Amino acid sequence: MEIDLSELRIWAREGGAIARSYFRNTIGRRKADRSWVTEGDIEVERMLVQRIADRYPDHGIIGEEKARHALNKEYVWAIDPIDGTACFVAGLPSWGVSIGLLRHGLPYLGVFYMPIADEMYWSVPSGGAFFNDTPIHVAGPGEWDNESWISVPSNSHRRYTINFSGKVRSLGSTVADLCFVARGSATGTLLTRCAIWDLAAGLSILREAGGIYIGLSGQMPDLPAMAQDGSLLPEPVLAAGPEHLDRLRAVIHPRD
Repeated sequence: MEIDLSELRIWAREGGAIARSYFRNTIGRRKADRSWVTEGDIEVERMLVQRIADRYPDHGIIGEEKARHALNKEYVWAIDPIDGTACFVAGLPSWGVSIGLLRHGLPYLGVFYMPIADEMYWSVPSGGAFFNDTPIHVAGPGEWDNESWISVPSNSHRRYTINFSGKVRSLGSTVADLCFVARGSATGTLLTRCAIWDLAAGLSILREAGGIYIGLSGQMPDLPAMAQDGSLLPEPVLAAGPEHLDRLRAVIHPRD
């Protein structure tokens, strides 16, 4: 299946422009699950769903803001119109437009655009991952030092004991966290309470940059099941380069 990556990047920038028009000029509201939504989320998702339906009418679509269509198809788009909506509502810049494509329920390719920083991340199936057209790769082997860092959810200080010797940061965007690991900036990231639209693009980019992921228990998450019912990760997941994943699992523990 041929996908025009340049077209997807145009769509991501278009979505970024829409979202940016609402940035620091919008009021968020809480959904039933207590997560945030804004008019920017709704408008960006509406635009992306229309673009995808027109260009790839035989594909399915699942989006954070209730888009659901033909989820039994071989190819299903998983879109998060503003990944990091809580940051968006707070006027912080760490958010972006995420467009992921699943094949048989697994991450296939992805595009992620952060409008405020003008950073574009994308992947080509079996063709690598890129940051603003520069190939990227996860961090290679080596010891951590006090300048190394991992990203974690904002409530990790209450829910986990983390004995990482470097720095711990909470940035507010799941896909951005995965992209920072993919480009070798972050050593790893801890992911919790994520849906498939939070993961599809970022895990595609991570994979093409040489990264891997696994649940803290050692089990792989059932992403195809999540793509069918919109459920959340059943347990925390760690993502990192192959040389660092098991070491990170050894220093991050859920609290009782």
